[in-house]
Amino acid sequence: MTAAAGPGQPLHSGLNEAFFRSLVDMGAVEVRVRQRLAGLREGPTLLRFFIDYASWNGCFANGVAALTSLVGGQRQLFREPGFARAVADRSNFVAGFFFDAARDEYDDHINPLRDSHRCMAQASLLAMQSFFGLDDAVLDEAESAALVAVNEAVHAGYTGQACAARGAVAQTFAAMGYHLGSELLADREFSLIDEHLRGQHHALVQYLMRASVALAGANHRSYAWVGVHSGHGGAVEADHFDHAAEGARYALRYLNGGSMAEAIDALVLGFRTFDADHARFFAIGR
Repeated sequence: MTAAAGPGQPLHSGLNEAFFRSLVDMGAVEVRVRQRLAGLREGPTLLRFFIDYASWNGCFANGVAALTSLVGGQRQLFREPGFARAVADRSNFVAGFFFDAARDEYDDHINPLRDSHRCMAQASLLAMQSFFGLDDAVLDEAESAALVAVNEAVHAGYTGQACAARGAVAQTFAAMGYHLGSELLADREFSLIDEHLRGQHHALVQYLMRASVALAGANHRSYAWVGVHSGHGGAVEADHFDHAAEGARYALRYLNGGSMAEAIDALVLGFRTFDADHARFFAIGR
């Protein structure tokens, strides 16, 4: 798991994408997404799925911001040896690798005006509504109890609540692991959604790619939400995973007064917790 590192380089090069992919059955992840998509039909059924999907996705911006704050607040936990107390803490440095994802979530910079991923998702929903000729009733439907529960699980995962009683090391690294799971699984998930829409709903995709929707003081392209997340397009999830994995490696490098084995175990637990929550979301049907 460890390797020599020069100045400024993180240890633990084995904590990479291949390691995290080995923790879950990626084939099963793909199957659960494909099966859910296969059951969707044109019109309200398809739109309702994307309403739920946008709701769930909208929780991750707040989640990664909470994670950034959690990590950044751990000055005693992340310290660089050889420096006096006032200049030794590296918690904000480590937190910055996770903040990269939050920065994009709150303003993707595709649009010269502020363009949050939540606004991009809402533009997709409004354009889908227009394409299918539906009124506002479907957009006004209350969220299901199952969706509310999985949305709440995102906050719990991103703040390491399952490990909070075990102390700062377990809580913080479990939260990091949850984020790593969200980025790695979402990269493939969005790619599968992109493939499905292009293959099974070609006319809708063409409409979305031409359409834009005005909300929150800006015009938002209606296919940008799927496009920037898919591995065929902007692939932002893959980039965010790489940043987060680097952050986790630096977190282990600067871990102070904690067990490295405990930290890695918590990372694994957090990653697998996201996989379980991912399965819960894709089991929701309405």
